[in-house]
Amino acid sequence: MVIHTINSPKEMFAFGESLAKKPAIFFIQWELWAGKTTLAKWFAQWLGIDPTIVTSPTYTYVQEYNNKLLHIDMYNVDTFDELVEKGIVSLIHDYDYVIIEWPKFVDQLWIDGLSISIEKTWENQRRIICT
Repeated sequence: MVIHTINSPKEMFAFGESLAKKPAIFFIQWELWAGKTTLAKWFAQWLGIDPTIVTSPTYTYVQEYNNKLLHIDMYNVDTFDELVEKGIVSLIHDYDYVIIEWPKFVDQLWIDGLSISIEKTWENQRRIICT
């Protein structure tokens, strides 16, 4: 387990950049408004994707960016079968970089990734725990 303290958007960008060094799957979780999508924006920017087009896929479930990044939000997903029906399971293996917010049913996906928990500690401070 590694713990990071983030005090500014610039530090969040640097953290996102450090994650993008090699292809991986990231499971991002914690409370609402803690910065999950913000982290995805900075990560995308490092991959050369305009961060202003990165949005939370809460209601669309999936956002695909330039065939480089798959951004999934499982907050509103209730069953593993729903992931299959929406085609999300098959998409995961088509991308080198995958960010999954509110990961559910990960044990059924048969994928490994880095778990990132973001905790809002102060107004502009976040504690990030990576396992």
